[in-house]
Amino acid sequence: MGYCVRRLGTIACLLLPCAARAQLAPVGVPAGVVRIDLDGTMDIWDSRYRDGTREPLGTDLTSPALGSNLLAPLSDADARIGRITGLSGYRLNLGMLTTDAQADQGQGFFGGALGVTRWLTIFGRMPLVRSRVQTAIALDGSTGDAGINPGETSEAAFFQELDGALATLSSRIVAGDYDADPTTKALAQSTLTSGTALRDDLFGLLSDVSTASRFVPTTTSTAGTTVTTRVTALQSVLAGTLGVTGFSTSLALPSAAVTTADLLDYVRDPIGLRPGESKVTFRGDAEAGAAVTLLDHWDLGTHRGGARVAIQGLVRFPTGVVARSDRLLTLGTGDGQTDVEARMTADLGAGSWGVRLEGGYNRQLAAHYLLRVAPPSQPFPSIDLLTIVRRDPGDVVDLAVRPFLRLAKTFAIQGSVRHWSRGADAVTYPVAEDSIPDVSAEVLAQETKVSATVLGIGLTYSNLGGLRPGGSGLPVDAGWSYERVVRANGGRVSNRHTMRAMFRVYFGLF
Repeated sequence: MGYCVRRLGTIACLLLPCAARAQLAPVGVPAGVVRIDLDGTMDIWDSRYRDGTREPLGTDLTSPALGSNLLAPLSDADARIGRITGLSGYRLNLGMLTTDAQADQGQGFFGGALGVTRWLTIFGRMPLVRSRVQTAIALDGSTGDAGINPGETSEAAFFQELDGALATLSSRIVAGDYDADPTTKALAQSTLTSGTALRDDLFGLLSDVSTASRFVPTTTSTAGTTVTTRVTALQSVLAGTLGVTGFSTSLALPSAAVTTADLLDYVRDPIGLRPGESKVTFRGDAEAGAAVTLLDHWDLGTHRGGARVAIQGLVRFPTGVVARSDRLLTLGTGDGQTDVEARMTADLGAGSWGVRLEGGYNRQLAAHYLLRVAPPSQPFPSIDLLTIVRRDPGDVVDLAVRPFLRLAKTFAIQGSVRHWSRGADAVTYPVAEDSIPDVSAEVLAQETKVSATVLGIGLTYSNLGGLRPGGSGLPVDAGWSYERVVRANGGRVSNRHTMRAMFRVYFGLF
C-alpha cells in the first residue's frame, strides 16, 4: 500500500500544474464556440473488494496447497492417484503458491466540443490508454508432495516388464496352469484384474501422451510411498505364489519438489498462458454525443450561484482492444462492445456554497468475444476452453453528489460521493459449434453483479471569460481530483486510487 501511495504522490505532483476534470465547468458550450479538451486519468491498485471484503489483487493466484483447486487439468491425476493409493479425497499438492500483483492504467483524452446553438452542443473524444499489470509468482514446493513427472522414457522399462508379466499371467490362466488349486486360480484372476487396473492408471498418470500429468507424487511423499508399495506387492505376488518372473524394475518417481520455474513452464505449456508483466498501449474506446442545456441561471451578473441543468447522450465505440485471453490478470484498453449512455447534471448553489448532482445510465450492448470459458475461481483456464461467446454486459447506473466551496468566483474546493452499480452479465454460446462440452458459458457471468461507493476531493477552476456577457479573462476550465473506492459489494471490484486531470480551452468560431 505504501508503494501505491508514493506513486500517487508523484503522479499528483506531475498533474497538479495542468489541473484536472472540471467539476463546475458547464456541460454545454456557448453557440459558435469550440472547446478543446485535454483530460487525463491515472488508476493504481494492488487490492480489490470481493463480496464486500478487501483482499490482495493476486488472491486468485494464491493457495496454501496448489493443486486441482486452481489447476483444473490436475483433477485427472488426482482421480488416478486416489484409485492407486486408496487415499480418499486425495489431491496433488504442488506446494504453497503466493502471488503479488499490482495494476495501473493511464488514459489521456483528446477531444473537442462545438456549441451549435445556445442550448445544443456536440462533442467527441478519443483516449490513448496504457494498461499494465505486474505479477510476482512464487511457489514453495517443499510444503507439497509433488515433483516433475520423469516422463515416458524413464518409465519405458517398467511398463515393458509389467505388460509382459500381465500377458504371461493371462496366458497361464487360459492354459489352465492354476486349475489344480482353486485358491491359487482365484488369486491369479484377481491379480490380473487388479494388476491391469493398476497398470492402466499408472500408464495414464505417467506415460500416456494424452493424459500423463506434468506433476506426480515424489518418492518420499505419502502418496509416492503408497504407489511404490502397491507396485512392490504386485511384483511379490507375481514372482512368488503365481510364479511369473521378469518384473522387477522399480517405478520412477521424482525426488525433487516442484519449483517456481517448473510451475511457470506448465502455465505456458500446456495451459497456454503467459505469466509475468502484461503491458499494452493503444487507443481506447472513442465516444461521441450531444448535450442539451435545459436551464442556465448560473452566475448571472454579480450573483454567485443559481441553477443550471443539462442532459447529454453519447455513444461509446469499441475502438480499443480487449484484455488478451492468453495472459494472467491482464487489462485491455477498451471494453469490446458499444455503449449507449445518458446523463443528467444539475448545479445548485448560493454564494460560496453549492452542489453538483449527477446521474447516469449506461446501456452496454452485447458483443462476441474470444474467451476461455471458466469461472473466476479458476485463474489458470486451459487452452482447450478457448472459444467464442456472446456476452451482454450488465448495465451501469451511477449517482453522484459533489458539494463545493468557492474560494473565489471561478475557483472552488469540491468533494464527491459517487455510487455506481452494474447488473449481472448474460453469457451464451452464439452457435452450438462454439460450445465447450459440459461447460456452461454462464460461468463467465459469475460475480459480475457489483456495486461500489467512491469518495473524492478536488480543486476546480472554471471561467468562460469573454464568452459570457460582462466576462473577462481567458476562457478556460481546469481542475484536479483524487478518488478512492471505499466500499463495494457483489463480485470483484478493483480498489482503485484515481487521479483525474483536465484542461479545457475555448475559442470563438462564429
